[in-house]
Amino acid sequence: MKKLFLLLMSIVFAFSLSTLKPYKFYRYNYYISKVAFNKKYLIVGLENGHILINDFKTNKKLSEITLPKIHDFMGNLMAMPIYSLDISPNGENLLILTQGENATRILSIYNFKTKKITKYFQSKKLFMQARYINNNEIFLALLSDEVLLYNLKTKKFLYDNQIGNYVFSTFALNENKTKAVIGDESGVAHIVNTQTGKKIEDLMGYNKNKTIALDFVKNYVINGSDDKRVAIYDINTKNMVYKMDDKFLPYAVALSPKLDKFALQYDENNNILVSTIYGKPLFLLKGHQMPLINMKFLNENTIISYSPSEIIIWKLKEKK
Repeated sequence: MKKLFLLLMSIVFAFSLSTLKPYKFYRYNYYISKVAFNKKYLIVGLENGHILINDFKTNKKLSEITLPKIHDFMGNLMAMPIYSLDISPNGENLLILTQGENATRILSIYNFKTKKITKYFQSKKLFMQARYINNNEIFLALLSDEVLLYNLKTKKFLYDNQIGNYVFSTFALNENKTKAVIGDESGVAHIVNTQTGKKIEDLMGYNKNKTIALDFVKNYVINGSDDKRVAIYDINTKNMVYKMDDKFLPYAVALSPKLDKFALQYDENNNILVSTIYGKPLFLLKGHQMPLINMKFLNENTIISYSPSEIIIWKLKEKK
């Protein structure tokens, strides 16, 4: 009876969804490592150590950065791993966080106009992620669950604060970049003030294992963990808005700008499920060939998502 019930539920679920195909589909010669974008640029960091600067609307290549090769532990040359890419709020510069020789980390800034790269620091600290919070300050996270703020003008760190006691996994910023949500192996979502580095609160209750995907829009945070659990929290009330058990590891999650919808990697076929904020299924997006790295709502009815093998833009068509 239980198997029959689950089968019937799967059939009902399938027929309640609109299945959508990609609106735009981009594939590259090498695996994708990191992606950054704004209305003008689509920046694609590849695993061969090249960074493509493309036009966002057409995907036409405008320029290309070739990072220097480094030595692996055997002394062989390898492509420089890319940990973060981010475009400055004024659209003038590209942040590049990479691995250097002897597993060091290098923070560099590329100027789109001059096409020159300036190295700001090289450190033995294990920086894993970096984002602009304004044109002159960079918010960074260490593997050791610490967050730091770096000033590009003074070339100094303004704080270095311990946030959790586990291994860091990922972070996401809110729209005005005043707050960050930090994920680690505990499954707890830590809310941090980016200007002070002080922890504001912890969101917990449903995610019990390592956080693998986050998004932060207005006062809502969505947390996907590797126990296949996804929860949406309201940071104002500290209440859980919605929770669900995913069919697969939620490698990517996203909230829509108006908080009407959320999306997540749904199954082992790399399909994306789009639901209302309270879990009513709306769309199943089919097209990815590999598990997702990340995704983001560009507006209420447009999503950009990417895996190592492709970047896809989706147009959501509401049911009539």
